[in-house]
Amino acid sequence: MFALLLFFLRLNSVRSSFIDYSRHVEKLPKKSFNAIVDIAVGLPTKSLTIVRGKSFDIRDVDEYQMIYSLCQNQIPVINMDFLTNDSKLEYFKYQRNGLDTSEERTSLILCEPQECEIIITELTEINLIHRSMLYIFYWQHGSVSKKFRDGMKEAMRVAVITNPRWNVYRIYYNQATPNKLNHLSLVNWWSTKLYKKPVLPPAEKVYGNFHGRVFHVPVLHAPPWHFVKYQNKSVNVTGGRDDKLLALLANKLNFKYKYYDPPERSQGSMISGNGTFKGVLGLIWKRQADFFLGDVTITWERLQGMEFSFLTLADSAAFLTHAPAKLSETLVIIRPFHWQVWPFAGATLLVVGPALWFVIAAPTFWQQRKQDLVKLLDECCWFTTTLFLRQPPNKEPSRTHKARLVSILISLGATYVIGDMYSANLTSLMARPAKEQPIGTLEVLEDAMRKKDYELVVEKHSSSLTILQNGTGVYGSLARLMKRQKIQRVRSIEVGVRMVLSRRRVAVLGGRETLYYDTERFGSHNFHLSEKLYTRYSAIALQIGCPYLETFNNVVMTLFEAGILNKITTDEYRNLPEASRRSQKVTESENKESSDGGENGVTSQMQTESTIGLEPVSLTMLRGAFCLLGVGYLLAALVLGIEVSVHRRRMITPTSIIEKATPTPRMKRIKRHLRRHFRGLIRVFHRFIDNALGPVY
Repeated sequence: MFALLLFFLRLNSVRSSFIDYSRHVEKLPKKSFNAIVDIAVGLPTKSLTIVRGKSFDIRDVDEYQMIYSLCQNQIPVINMDFLTNDSKLEYFKYQRNGLDTSEERTSLILCEPQECEIIITELTEINLIHRSMLYIFYWQHGSVSKKFRDGMKEAMRVAVITNPRWNVYRIYYNQATPNKLNHLSLVNWWSTKLYKKPVLPPAEKVYGNFHGRVFHVPVLHAPPWHFVKYQNKSVNVTGGRDDKLLALLANKLNFKYKYYDPPERSQGSMISGNGTFKGVLGLIWKRQADFFLGDVTITWERLQGMEFSFLTLADSAAFLTHAPAKLSETLVIIRPFHWQVWPFAGATLLVVGPALWFVIAAPTFWQQRKQDLVKLLDECCWFTTTLFLRQPPNKEPSRTHKARLVSILISLGATYVIGDMYSANLTSLMARPAKEQPIGTLEVLEDAMRKKDYELVVEKHSSSLTILQNGTGVYGSLARLMKRQKIQRVRSIEVGVRMVLSRRRVAVLGGRETLYYDTERFGSHNFHLSEKLYTRYSAIALQIGCPYLETFNNVVMTLFEAGILNKITTDEYRNLPEASRRSQKVTESENKESSDGGENGVTSQMQTESTIGLEPVSLTMLRGAFCLLGVGYLLAALVLGIEVSVHRRRMITPTSIIEKATPTPRMKRIKRHLRRHFRGLIRVFHRFIDNALGPVY
């Protein structure tokens, strides 16, 4: 402690050499030392920064005595001054570091009233305002001026010590009354024998009751959080989850509120480069609005310009696309099997016939029995074909045990495996028609934007837009693909949902709860909601250093723990039809959205569709069967034409050629064999067509 005192003595002796004592300066009364020490002890504070202005001077012995008394009471002292511009900037830098690290900084500023007015203005302009910073001004002469009081902000903690008469000091505080702005209230006073602790009233006690204070709150139309009707320059809020939440806060803390239409009907985001904000959040950053409710997502960029209360909603991000369209009903007859299954099914049909023929005909090769193998092959192929087509089979090609065993195996495989599976899938597809593969992940959405000309839109000045602009990986790819679009940003999520409803190849990115609510409003069968992408939290946005943040937090935490927040959110879904009727429709003038290129969007029109349920089977679903029947007719006609052509060619064969040809008995046997074989194949094909598609001719 003694070493610290010597350090400050040496520091002050060096600094005092630069002071011009020839000018008129004011002296700090000796009794003020005891008052300042007692006030500093009763704050309480971890450290005290004594700042001396240009217009104030203090004797070395008096300053050392004050510093020694503070150190004796376990209060470290940092000595600074405003003698030069560099020293003033050094003090501002010191305060800025404390603001970045959230350290408590208490400053005792000793200067004349005119310099106090300048200092309070500079601190406000550079936004050195926070709950952790307390500025104590020593106002030596007269009452506090109006200019000084007008330079204060509500979030700025300012205390003023006055000396109205000998040995009496009064402490004024700007955060002693919750319903008066730019006002200093007497909270304590000091004399030799009378003094009370703590010096300043706590914020929880002051702002536990606002005594009917009126807050002007900006509001945006964003169902289900707020339902707003815009009427010229006024707004009419007809309900919403956050409107009910604000009513509960007002009832608990005894304040009133009035909604107003903000200049830019958007939440707002940080402008890259200068660190400023636009939209409603820009009003809070400029300290022109007290707070804002309405599904405000907490992000790192927004934390640089405002503070957030305890979370009011734990949500996740998602994107919304149009419901998958129905697939072509013409191809429903081949859809039960994947395209990779049909080649194997056809190969099986071609193989089982010769396989059964081989099992029956194999013994004839070593037993040297005479048997018409071609006819047997014809019967085996026809027998297996009828099994696969689930037609009444003809006579078995053979009655041996081996042939019957193979026939049973083929019958089981064709009937109970392939046939029943195909029939069951075909029946289910006819009862509930198949649809396209839905877009449920960001990777699938990116592929659709590349190959199918899908478009992705987001709400302007929203956290979703910030995620795309600052994101990497798939988010960065989506942001690059969006630059090719004419419309990239929409005024609100509701406008984006209407675009998805009217145009199939459009997706909108936003909060999952908001998207889910809009899908229920416009018909959930018209949309497909993706899986959860990332977690996002919403809260009440307030000014940096807001003195009643803890009071709001206590009420919101109580509502959250009691389940009231969840209940009022659920009530909005329960009252969905009424809220939907109250919701404002988008007009053409309001639906012109700006894009990066400065072009205007087109008006999205809401489609009126009834709730779609299960549909009865109709002839439209059987279109594929009729197409297959037509293909069978064409094949039958083609075969008939080939057979007639071949027959006519035989009838017009010149007799001279026949007479010249003197076939040998061997050649005659070969011709008879080929003719019989060809007729057998024709007969097998005719039977196949008749049994599969019915009699053709």
